[in-house]
Amino acid sequence: MEKSFFLRNFVEAFTAKNKTKNQKQNIMKKLFTTTLALLLVASLTAQISFGPRAGFNLTNMSIDGETFDFRPGFQAGLVAHIPLLGEFLSIQPGLLFAQQGNRDSSEDHGIKANFATNLNYLQMPINVQLGFGIGENARILLQAGPYLGLALGGNYKVEALGQTETIDIPFGSDAGEVNRFDFGVGFGAGVQFGRLQIGVGYNLGMANLSNADGATMKNNGLAFTATWLFGGNR
Repeated sequence: MEKSFFLRNFVEAFTAKNKTKNQKQNIMKKLFTTTLALLLVASLTAQISFGPRAGFNLTNMSIDGETFDFRPGFQAGLVAHIPLLGEFLSIQPGLLFAQQGNRDSSEDHGIKANFATNLNYLQMPINVQLGFGIGENARILLQAGPYLGLALGGNYKVEALGQTETIDIPFGSDAGEVNRFDFGVGFGAGVQFGRLQIGVGYNLGMANLSNADGATMKNNGLAFTATWLFGGNR
């Protein structure tokens, strides 16, 4: 794919309209309500625990089948841990703020340009987790499940000739806009020591974020996380 993809989106962002502000607010309310309801159920059940999660992201985007350079970012939020068969089988829903996007660079006639797509998401993963005891207070963890994402905002960034230009990404359904909603599946593994869970995961985006005819743009990336769980019988 030509580097002009980034310049085209960059220019289109000047004139595209963001027509989904109210829709964004409504979906955010629904996501918050759903997650808070899950956390409330957790607080009423002695076996269930919940707590903060934070981590480091390395994300990319598949654009028309081509991938680019990884973009570093972070994630933070809350998760619940709901045992179904003791600690062997459980469900972990969460509500996270997560940074995504990609990076790229090109050089033409000795002029180098750096491009970046920066996206901020509210994500709600719902993972099924398996735990295998390896000691009195330690476990190996495997997990997988779907996630939903709502873009809170983002920008295109271009650096060239010592200058930096940043343009807000327009969200909507027109050809020059980016779909605000994302979904996909996640896979991960990790270890648990007492109340601390340390994991690595991979998210595979399945939603096409592009509205241009014949074009595809999907999120993907790695996450390295730490979770501390409160409550429950631990």
